[in-house]
Amino acid sequence: MTTFDVIVVGAGPAGATAAKILGEAGVGTLLLDKSAFPRDKPCGGGISARALARFPYLTDALANIPTSWVSKVHFESPAGFVVDYQSPDRLYLMIRRCEFDHLLFSLAKPHVEVATGLARKVTVHSDYVSVATDTQEYRARMVIGCDGANSIVARASGLRTGSVQSDYAIDMMEETPVQELNTAERDRMYIYYRIRSHYGYGYVFPKTSHLNVGVGFKLDYYLSNLRGEHYAHHQAFVDDLKKKHLLTGQSNRANFRAFPLPIAGPLARTYADRVLLAGDAGGFVNALTAEGIYYAMVTGELAARAAIDAVRAANFGSAQLSGYDREWRREIGDELGNSVRLQKMLLADPTRIDRIVRAASRHAVLADLLARFATGAITHAQFKRSMLRRALPVYVREKTRRLFYG
Repeated sequence: MTTFDVIVVGAGPAGATAAKILGEAGVGTLLLDKSAFPRDKPCGGGISARALARFPYLTDALANIPTSWVSKVHFESPAGFVVDYQSPDRLYLMIRRCEFDHLLFSLAKPHVEVATGLARKVTVHSDYVSVATDTQEYRARMVIGCDGANSIVARASGLRTGSVQSDYAIDMMEETPVQELNTAERDRMYIYYRIRSHYGYGYVFPKTSHLNVGVGFKLDYYLSNLRGEHYAHHQAFVDDLKKKHLLTGQSNRANFRAFPLPIAGPLARTYADRVLLAGDAGGFVNALTAEGIYYAMVTGELAARAAIDAVRAANFGSAQLSGYDREWRREIGDELGNSVRLQKMLLADPTRIDRIVRAASRHAVLADLLARFATGAITHAQFKRSMLRRALPVYVREKTRRLFYG
């Protein structure tokens, strides 16, 4: 039996990014995914523009798949306050995950061995890790778990324990050809906070040849207050948008998918002896915007670099691998932690969202900051600095106006 240096479980954005870097560094790597590529992947399919600056090779690679850029954003608050913002430059990249993931997979494939099979059991031994599928067992000196929200690697290593209801959202979406379901403005994305009087969010993302429409709810809220058939909640959202003349055509149930999304921030620990977690497997999703692709690629790269160091040192203990924890915390830790705090604050009182959106609808500076922060174009730290520099005068004027005029 061949023993690899590293097995990467899951070939989505985190796994493909990790495998590409490992393979290019000469590390013996197996990239294992449950599906053959190209494969379907339910997801909103929006990527922050800063991904191209963080991963420069994407610029040339993306020329090989259909992409579309959004420069306009429509925000709507629970009480119906609206911000319609237009950016002077490209704001958000729209892709289909089946195409984007296959692209990243194709970049990694020449450098690593590839296998197809669902990881059923992951066992960490004293001197190796075994990963078993229904038909095969693979061994490596360490494993990087990039196997999504329901990660087998995270559970097997003890890094994720307990119930997931309070840590996850359920996202329900369809990706349908524009001949069947469409919106008039192909360069505008729509984001709705609170759906049909329920805690949650809704979105409309136009792609080159498809339209992606979805709703999401915190899982514990959904199980306590909604339940019922997933598609019924999605269909109600689509019907509402059709009544507002924002959508034309019909929803296609055959294109509907529901999937879990971790929104409680990164796990307390994302490393153990011979194990690292990246992407959704480690909880690397922005809890406020539900953006995951950018953070998956960042953590995939950082996990690969930590694995390269471990291979060169022939040391796969948790102390050696803890450097990965320090690196992702340095780059995205504050950002993701703040997204959780903001999410909890806004969910606790939806009128806060109303006040934010209402203020942004009145002031172009606030609208610009809200749009760029919500689409990931700027980080939380950049948002705070910009608020102090650009928005503080607006805030003072608003407080003065309310003091004198109510």
